[in-house]
Amino acid sequence: MRIFACPGCSRVVYYDNLSCLACGTELAYDRENVALVAVVGERYRAAGGVRRRCMNTIAGCNWLTADDEASECFSCLLTRSRPVEGEQNIFDWLAETSHAKRWLIFQLDELGLPIVSHRDKPNGGLAFDLDATTDDHRVMIGHMNGVITIDLSEAQDSHREALRVLLGEAYRTMLGHFRHEIGHYYWMTLVASDPARLEAFRERFGDERQDYGQALTAHYSGGVAAWQHDHISQYATTHPWEDFAETFAHYLHICGTLQSAGAFGLSMAGPGEDLGARGSLTSHPTLTPQSAASVRDILAEWQPLALALNLVNRSLGKGDLYPFTIADPVVEKLEYVHRLVSGR
Repeated sequence: MRIFACPGCSRVVYYDNLSCLACGTELAYDRENVALVAVVGERYRAAGGVRRRCMNTIAGCNWLTADDEASECFSCLLTRSRPVEGEQNIFDWLAETSHAKRWLIFQLDELGLPIVSHRDKPNGGLAFDLDATTDDHRVMIGHMNGVITIDLSEAQDSHREALRVLLGEAYRTMLGHFRHEIGHYYWMTLVASDPARLEAFRERFGDERQDYGQALTAHYSGGVAAWQHDHISQYATTHPWEDFAETFAHYLHICGTLQSAGAFGLSMAGPGEDLGARGSLTSHPTLTPQSAASVRDILAEWQPLALALNLVNRSLGKGDLYPFTIADPVVEKLEYVHRLVSGR
């Protein structure tokens, strides 16, 4: 995430702020110019014309629409279905989930990844179906032909944490779900249709033509005991598709956190010989995504920062912020994702 300043008083404001808490300036996110701008009477006058706030402002959306019509912003237009207005808790979950989706779209824009809406491509375009699990209705998080389904119930901390513990996961967040599922989308759009990329994928992740249903059943029947040397998570062992999606999600985790640290000028240095040729424990993240760097260069910045962030979390009595170990086979998988994202 980049750092944003209030156009009224120049104080730091969060990317998702609807107004500046210091001076009260009404704010909206201008996707076209990657900026938080001041709106007057719900409108923003730009060089290219007048735009207005997204009609979902009541649900916390602070993005601008593409024109002066009372409509939805680019992110909200990607949502194909959502619950009708009803219980307050579902409305709150929808707002929290939509916030995570906007964060995802921001990062995809920063990385230059293509986003083809289902409105422009009904068969295979990106769409989000948002629904909530209830006593008599279960929602399965997943991806199918460009459509990502998200369970709004996971915006509830207690529900999500209970599932994390039940499934033995080290990490489970709403943004994490979006980053994982978008990995499936990009496998479909960038890998499956390219013979060379598909062959390279199979060399690193395995043959995706194996039966997915059987693989899923085997995973939930016991899974792979020793997975840390070859995979980023236990769920990644389920099937090559899941291995790719988990790896893709972690690539987004790493790049997003490094950008946030770079935006705020965070860096760290300390003793240590744990990083091979680097020889010292240093990290100086930059704001611009490192498309010209290798994954090993990116990880050389990431691993010291992750260590520092983990220790900060422990100082607050919390668990590690990034509770994962990246083994060499995973580095090769991350390099594949990096080349894919960089268009190499």
